[in-house]
Amino acid sequence: MVKAYLELLRLPGASAAAVPAALARLAGTMVPLALLLTLVQSGRSLAVGGGAGAAYAVGSAVGGPFIGRLMDRRGPGPVLRLTAPAAALILLGLALWAKDSATVVLLAGACAAGLVTAPVGASMRALWPGLTEDPALRRRAYSFEATLSETLFILGPTAVTVLATLTGSRGALLVTAVLLGVGGLGFGQAPAVRGRRGPAPDGATGGKRPGAGGHRRTAATAVLVAIALTAALSSGLVVAVTASLRDQGSSPELAGTLVALQSVGSVVGGLLYGARAFGGTTYHRYLRLLVVLTLALATLPTVRLALHAGLPPSWALALLAALLVLSGLPIAPAGAEEFQLIGEMAARDKATQAFAGVGSVISIGGAAGSAVTGLVADRLGSTAALCMPALFTLAALLLSLAARRPVVRAVSAPEAGLSTPPAPNQGELQP
Repeated sequence: MVKAYLELLRLPGASAAAVPAALARLAGTMVPLALLLTLVQSGRSLAVGGGAGAAYAVGSAVGGPFIGRLMDRRGPGPVLRLTAPAAALILLGLALWAKDSATVVLLAGACAAGLVTAPVGASMRALWPGLTEDPALRRRAYSFEATLSETLFILGPTAVTVLATLTGSRGALLVTAVLLGVGGLGFGQAPAVRGRRGPAPDGATGGKRPGAGGHRRTAATAVLVAIALTAALSSGLVVAVTASLRDQGSSPELAGTLVALQSVGSVVGGLLYGARAFGGTTYHRYLRLLVVLTLALATLPTVRLALHAGLPPSWALALLAALLVLSGLPIAPAGAEEFQLIGEMAARDKATQAFAGVGSVISIGGAAGSAVTGLVADRLGSTAALCMPALFTLAALLLSLAARRPVVRAVSAPEAGLSTPPAPNQGELQP
C-alpha cells in the first residue's frame, strides 16, 4: 500500500506541489478553532469566537470559486503570490489586535481572510491529471486527495490544541497564519504549478459534441447535489451522536471523539481503496460505494434499539464506536469517486473553479445537514436523528441513479481537453 502512494508522489513535480499544498490545507482546517480560542482568550464571548470561524468559512465558500476561476485563467502562481500573503497578513492582524478591535471589525476581518484564501486543494486536484496519463494513477491520486482531506481535518484541530497549550492561543493563530502563507506561496512556486499558464489558445481545446452541454449541466447538477448530501451526512452525524449520548446519560462532549473515530475509519478505507485497482466506470464505482455507505450508516440506530433492549450504556458506547469506524470505511473512497466524476466532466481550463465549487457545495451541504438533523433530534428523538446520515446517503444514491443517462452521456461525450479523459468503455453501462 505504501509503495502504491510512493509511486504517485514520485511522479515528476508531484511531491514538490503536494507538500506545500498540504501545509496550506492543514492551516485552513486550523483557522476556525485558532480564531475561536484567540478571541475567547482575549475576552470575547463564545458566540463571537464561533462567529469568526463561521465568517471565515463563509468567506472561503464564497471566494473559493472566484479565485479558482482566476487561477484557471491566469495560472495558479501569479494568483497565489497575491492571495497567500494577503490571507496570512489578515490573520496576523486578527491575532495581534484581537483585544483592541471592535467585534464587527473582527468578524469582517475573518470573512475577508476567507475571501482571499485560495482553494489550494482544488488547484492540486486540477493538477494531478497533468502529472500522469495513467487512469489508474489518476484514480489513486483522487483517493489520496480524499484521504488527505480526512486526515487534515483530524490533524488541524489537534495541532491548534497543542500549539495553544505550548504558545497560547494567539501563538496558535500566528503559526496558522504563517503556515497558510508559506504553504500557499510554496505551492505556487512548485515547478509543475508554475507550468500552468492558464487556458490553451483558442481552438486548442476543441468544441462540444452536439447536445453534450445540456447533459453535462444536468449531470453536474445531480453530482453536486449528491456531494452536498454526503456532506450533510457527516455534519448531521455530529448532531445525531451528541443527541444519542445525551439521551443515554453519557457525556455529550464525547461526541467529538466518537465522530473522529469515523474519520479514522475513512482514512483507513481511503488508503486501502486507493492502493487497489477496481473495475468498472467511475460512475458505477461511485454507485456501489453509495450502496455500501448507506447500508453501513443504517446500522447506527441499532445502538438505540440495543439500549432499549437492556444493553448497558458502556457497552452501547463501545458498539457505537465500532459502528462509526466501520461506517467510515467507505467515506473517503466515495469522496475519491466524486472528485473523479467532477474531473471527468470539467473542462481542463475550468478544473480549479469546478473543484473549488465542490468545496462551496460541501460547506452548504454540511450546514444543511446539521440544521435538519438538529430539528429531527428535537422533534423525533435521537433514534430518528441517527437514521438521518443513512437517509442523506440514500437520497444521494437515488439522485445519482435518476441522473444515470445524463451522467453517462456527459462522461462519454466530453469536451476535448477535459481534465480526465474517459477510460475505455467509460460511457458504457456495466452489467
